[in-house]
Amino acid sequence: MRLLHTSDWHLGRGLHGYSLAGAQQQVLDALVDLAIEREVDAVIIAGDVYDRTYPGIDDVRMLRATLTRFHEAGIPIVCTAGNHDEGARLAAFGDLLDDTVTVIGEYSQVGQVVPLADQHGPVAIYPLPYLHPDGARHALSTPGEDLLPRTHEAVIGEAMRRVRTDLAARRESDPSTRAVVVSHAFVVRGSETPDELHREQSESERDIAVGGVPSAPTAVYDGVHYVALGHLHGPRTVQEQSLPDGRPLIRYSGSPLRYSLSEADHEKSATIVDLDADGTCTIDVVPLPQPAGMARLRGSLDELLSGAYAQHRNDFVELTLTDRQLPDTYLAQVKEHFPLFLRARTDRGDGPARLDQATVAPTHTVTPLETLRSFYVAAREEEPTEGMESILRSVLERANESLRP
Repeated sequence: MRLLHTSDWHLGRGLHGYSLAGAQQQVLDALVDLAIEREVDAVIIAGDVYDRTYPGIDDVRMLRATLTRFHEAGIPIVCTAGNHDEGARLAAFGDLLDDTVTVIGEYSQVGQVVPLADQHGPVAIYPLPYLHPDGARHALSTPGEDLLPRTHEAVIGEAMRRVRTDLAARRESDPSTRAVVVSHAFVVRGSETPDELHREQSESERDIAVGGVPSAPTAVYDGVHYVALGHLHGPRTVQEQSLPDGRPLIRYSGSPLRYSLSEADHEKSATIVDLDADGTCTIDVVPLPQPAGMARLRGSLDELLSGAYAQHRNDFVELTLTDRQLPDTYLAQVKEHFPLFLRARTDRGDGPARLDQATVAPTHTVTPLETLRSFYVAAREEEPTEGMESILRSVLERANESLRP
């Protein structure tokens, strides 16, 4: 069976004040064309379809038109809600066409299966919505028993228990049944360090930390063949497949467009997955069209405006200027030379680089938790204890929940 795996469309998102609607339409059209050209058996969309809870009408129309094109091509669609989506609202799309379109957005849908088949037998696809521990631990706990722990690992683990129960019953009827899970989460290998995990995230990904533990281990997904992930914007294989050990191939397709400067080096793509008769997965990474390149450039104003950087003239760029003094008109000169200029920093070598406040929509690089921690240190003149760190996280999580519509 051949699957097209994509995620993190973030319809409605811009880039430092620039609209990306045209680029999003272009890349969605490319995904449909790719699915038709490669004759895929199903399209998997692993969450964060929209960028915000209440999407604009043009974004709703763009999604509907794209799903309709897949549907008219006879390609089944399996879509899950991410942490940016409002699950119930997104799930309403499941009723727009027919039973070849499955959209999962609510906790009550956990364990639902999309049964497909090819010449080798059945393929069971289990789409899981983003499982926020605060809500999912209540929805997924067994009545009369203790609540699930307030962690991503616990709620995903319970969802996977339901998946394995259903899968075991299906394999009693047909032992050749293969299984695919679709999930939106931050999944990590146990050997990764905090610095390695931080490098995997980009500025455009919303923090999903709960109780200080934002991730789940790969082992939680054992027992299936392929796990199609969404959330991280860089394409990444988290775990290679090991059939004798029951370990699935676990992969992020990444976002189809660059949504922040931290993604400048990402090669945006879609993942084609071929699922063989025994469940072995083979992937093919297919590049997707981008509206422009993206680069961080450094030098004096004269250097940056010279022909040395002509190849980046039509790219999204961040500039670091090293001049001791700059003319009052330097921003106008920069914008004329780089039409897609995003922001500028000045670094004169006598202190940390400074973000010029006159540039467009500066990107915040300090997390809310770091801000709380800094305030605590400034107010108390001491580092927070482990207990206080836990309190700060809880306060932040409650504040985030109160902001959700």
